[in-house]
Amino acid sequence: MPCKDVVTNMKQRILTSAIGIPIVVVVLLFSDTVVLPFAVGLFAAVGEFEMLSCIGLRKKLEISVPSVLFAGIVTFASRYARLALERSSYFLAIFAALAFVYMFYLLCLAVVSKGTKALGDMALCAVTTIYITAGFTSMILLRDVNLGTSDLGLYLFMLVFIGAWVPDAAGYFCGRAFGKHKLIPDVSPKKTVEGAVGGVIFGGAAFALLGLIVGLAGVAEPKYIPLAVTGVVVAVISIFGDLIASLIKRQYGIKDYGKLFPGHGGVMDRFDSILAIAPFLMMICSHPEIFSLFR
Repeated sequence: MPCKDVVTNMKQRILTSAIGIPIVVVVLLFSDTVVLPFAVGLFAAVGEFEMLSCIGLRKKLEISVPSVLFAGIVTFASRYARLALERSSYFLAIFAALAFVYMFYLLCLAVVSKGTKALGDMALCAVTTIYITAGFTSMILLRDVNLGTSDLGLYLFMLVFIGAWVPDAAGYFCGRAFGKHKLIPDVSPKKTVEGAVGGVIFGGAAFALLGLIVGLAGVAEPKYIPLAVTGVVVAVISIFGDLIASLIKRQYGIKDYGKLFPGHGGVMDRFDSILAIAPFLMMICSHPEIFSLFR
């Protein structure tokens, strides 16, 4: 990339961050209100729209309209459906049922389309839509742990972003400083083994540091070893989340999923790792009797 383009891209990134960070702070401050479901539901719908554009199905309304509505509405309704059902397990059962109905609908379209809708396209659409919806929905469910009784859910919610952004930033700088061996060049030519190792190490340390903050705030007593181990595992998941999104882009020959965040790309470019991390954290934090990060 020419030097002038690098400078322009960096300016766009800084400007986008300057605008985006205050918005993120506001969403965090009001995350126990309708602000969070609305914002995350909107991101889910936009992310799904970007994915449909990538795989060439955006203009097929019988596919794109139900897919975008599924991602946006299910994500938005997740908090209220879970509260109404009183148990997250009931909500997850309903989510699985809705996901099956949506998937079955797409497969039926492939059957009756007389070859105009390839089975592979329908399968990829179903998988990516459920993947996107599950990722964004998990963010809300994670925030709602102990909702109304403590601030623990807010800290758990922050783990999603820490688990995505810290390994990414650390991986970039470690890769620039020490990178010599390509990680998976066919998928992401710039990622190095050294950068990935640095990202994993800093990811574990960042989780332990947040545990210290939670302990000092008196919200809960952290378990530092489980936190550090979870941070390491999450960092690995984060890397694969990024690579999965990169693989789809590379197979369809696009650079970015969208242009919503100048210098950063679209929703899927910014949330690719988060979509992989959030369900994992939601699953382990929903069952503290099996694996608990805090006492």
